[in-house]
Amino acid sequence: MTSLIAMDQSLFLWLNNSLSRPWLDPVMEAATSLGNGFYLFPLGLLLMALFARRNFRRDFILWASTSFISFIIGTTLKHLVHRNRPLAALHDGIAHHQIAVHVLGPSLYANSFPSGHTFTAFSTASLFAGLYPGLTIPLYAMASLTGLSRIYVGAHFPLDVLGGAVIGLLSTEIVRRAILPRVRNGLPPPTDTKATP
Repeated sequence: MTSLIAMDQSLFLWLNNSLSRPWLDPVMEAATSLGNGFYLFPLGLLLMALFARRNFRRDFILWASTSFISFIIGTTLKHLVHRNRPLAALHDGIAHHQIAVHVLGPSLYANSFPSGHTFTAFSTASLFAGLYPGLTIPLYAMASLTGLSRIYVGAHFPLDVLGGAVIGLLSTEIVRRAILPRVRNGLPPPTDTKATP
């Protein structure tokens, strides 16, 4: 476990430092905002308005269920694992100027695992990719960029991001297996939900 944590920290420092560019800062700040419900909610509503058609209610129920499940799992793990974020875990090296961490936004210190922005982005991306297959590539690309941005802004280690992605995917799978069949039974037959390029 010690070697895994050390490798995770080394990978964090390499990505956080090597990717850092002034022109990339606003891009990554925008990408990290995609994992914030305040920004993601209106985007999700827009997607459903464009592609859900008569299945808007069904898709909204599925999205709300996926978001809720990922939030419960992710938040519970945050408090159970209670992992320090990079600024806290690497504090000594930073204080002695042995290492540098590129930070954008607020300085965060606690509850690093899993990344909340990442599980929010991946739960939404994986659900909508299943509902609107034509958007699969851009949805997963945006979710992946959100995960990477959490390392870039100095908020999370790579394992935090990986854990967040897994939780997001798992939450969608739970909804597909346990909730989708029930929602289908209570609503009219689904229409063609394929997104047009």
